[in-house]
Amino acid sequence: MSRAIRLPRWSLVIAAILFMALNLVFLYIFRFDRRIRRELVGQQWRQPTTILSWSGTELIRVWGADWRLTPPVLLRTLPPHVANAFLAAEDVRFRSHIGIDPVGMLRALVTNVRAGGIAQGGSTIDQQLIKSKFLTQERTFRRKVLELILAVDLDARVSKNDILEAYLNQVYLGHYLGKPVLGIEEASRLYLNKEPRQLTPGEAAMLAGMVRAPNRDTPDKRPDVVRARRNAILAVMRKQGWLDDAGFSRGSSEEVAFDNGSLPPMPWPWYLVALHGELVRRLGPGVLLQGGLGVQSELDPAMQQSAERAVRRGAALLTTRFNWIAQAARHEPLESGVLMIDAPTGGVRAMVGGTDHRTSTFDHTTAMRRQPGSAFKTFAYLAAIVSRKVTAATLLRDSPLQVQLANNSIWEPRNYDERFRGRVTLRQAFEGSLNVPTVRLMDDIGLRRVISIARKAGFEEDFQDVPALPLGVTEVTMTELTAAYTIFPNLGVRTSPYLLRSVKDRGGHLLYEHEPETTRVVDPASAFVMHSLLRGVVQHGTATRLKRYGLGDVAGKTGTTSDYRDAWFVGYSGNLVTSVWVGFDHGAPLRLSSAEAAIPIWASCLTGVNRRPRDLPAPEGIAFRDIDPETGMLWRDGCPGPVHEVFLTGTAPTHSCPRGIFGGVVRRVFFGGDSFDEPPAVTFDKFRRMAADVDQGRQRIRSGLDRVKGWLHRRP
Repeated sequence: MSRAIRLPRWSLVIAAILFMALNLVFLYIFRFDRRIRRELVGQQWRQPTTILSWSGTELIRVWGADWRLTPPVLLRTLPPHVANAFLAAEDVRFRSHIGIDPVGMLRALVTNVRAGGIAQGGSTIDQQLIKSKFLTQERTFRRKVLELILAVDLDARVSKNDILEAYLNQVYLGHYLGKPVLGIEEASRLYLNKEPRQLTPGEAAMLAGMVRAPNRDTPDKRPDVVRARRNAILAVMRKQGWLDDAGFSRGSSEEVAFDNGSLPPMPWPWYLVALHGELVRRLGPGVLLQGGLGVQSELDPAMQQSAERAVRRGAALLTTRFNWIAQAARHEPLESGVLMIDAPTGGVRAMVGGTDHRTSTFDHTTAMRRQPGSAFKTFAYLAAIVSRKVTAATLLRDSPLQVQLANNSIWEPRNYDERFRGRVTLRQAFEGSLNVPTVRLMDDIGLRRVISIARKAGFEEDFQDVPALPLGVTEVTMTELTAAYTIFPNLGVRTSPYLLRSVKDRGGHLLYEHEPETTRVVDPASAFVMHSLLRGVVQHGTATRLKRYGLGDVAGKTGTTSDYRDAWFVGYSGNLVTSVWVGFDHGAPLRLSSAEAAIPIWASCLTGVNRRPRDLPAPEGIAFRDIDPETGMLWRDGCPGPVHEVFLTGTAPTHSCPRGIFGGVVRRVFFGGDSFDEPPAVTFDKFRRMAADVDQGRQRIRSGLDRVKGWLHRRP
């Protein structure tokens, strides 16, 4: 009777581990196999993606996962010597091997052993295509094994001509303006200023010879190496019967030189780069590989072109007019950004992330964090209106103020013109962007109200409970600030900005459709009061310059940081909310107010488009009264004015203004001047004093915050 063989328990564990490992390997390979079938067998890379505007009109067609402007080249349109040059250079047995070339691999191994390093590669065109499209460039054993397996799989699934065609459109041939040059279409246009079908055998061999080191072995850097490599490729072509003796002689006698051409520039680069990124975030990178997509954006090409032109001309004009700007621009360019949003939907109509995309691709509309300055006061005053503790006619004191900070130091806030006006109404303080009465007001209503409103408005920063908070000392993004201003034309509702409306596959099936994201921040009546104050900034306050451009109907707020390093204007006309920022990336001083730096660019954006001005209707909960502008009381005959003021129902004043001799005495005691125009620029000496005061104030605030944090840390 035979006895059963009992295997050790550890062998069963090893077998299970091996089985699971093999399954994982097969799943890993299967995932790549699916991509090969989808991208190369289906030839989806040949299908263009069509990008549509907000109105549904076609804007542009792009190819590939990285949205290139040059269409793919088809093998049948090329003379045979073009493809044969790349075969001679990279894979002479391409037509006969199975995706990998054992002979070539052995030859490369022998050559590398003799050279004592990697002197020659043994990769076939199949392997190079797999590596460039699906794998990384890391040199590891695991990656190489996967490359070999997938190359054989590719060769079994796809015809040789289709593999070669995909390779000729994918091969890396250098860099241009920070982007890779991919495929012979781009290379021949850029380096030789002609189409691939016009290449001579010598030119085709020169481009093929650059594959090994396209940024090093170029005619302008190493002409002798390029010539020798080209002639060696031509010799292989002659040996293989792909080129006759006359063709070899002509090709080897040609000069090796670039005839510099160019590639078509990407229109609206800031917008399309951001749209590409949003598409990836919404649907994943795999969707870009499908090809044939229909992508509807929110772009308005007329607004985008107007914004780009305004930024370019505005920055150039400021650099020309002010010598200190020109001196700073020698070290770094003056930058500006524009963001235009349709308030009801949140659709981004235009987006300019900087002055010149060719020199810097940094997107100031999304990636930059800067102090908004007085442009943030809007939300502090909104918190005050919502509290119902004050109205637009409430009197505030504009007089010297000392604030004791947490570290027991004293902070003395100042107005931009270093003047004090006595008593002013809340409207006058806001329209004139006065700092001192703003600080007093926030002390009365509580900074916690301001922080609460700011968070509801979409700001994600960690706002600190410090007296300077309402003056815009916390850094925010341009997108946050612009989106927050949609509250006012929408009467209390914030809409989240977006660029991508919908995506369809090449069969017309909907893959994605944007759902509007809205948040009720405040009631309509409070938003309307704030809208009235923002209109006043343009009519009577720091943005009166806009009336020179025929834009007296708009509403908005200037924002000049306390150190004159950043200039902002955020405003709206009808449903279109537009923000402009001007400054230097590394903080060089502008020494210009927003009226001088940002408003001209903002005005240029708006005057260059077909806008639709409209008046907001007063919602329920609003009352209008005639007010004496000097006392904030109800107007009657014999008083200055009247001013037609807006109030939340139940908050309007109930007392009438003083008149006669008594009224004159009251006015002389309580009121000063009423000039609110921002100075166009500050002198260097004044700026130096201001900067010293600001630095000292920042150090005091920082010291106070450190003490508060230390106290919180020590609490049990």
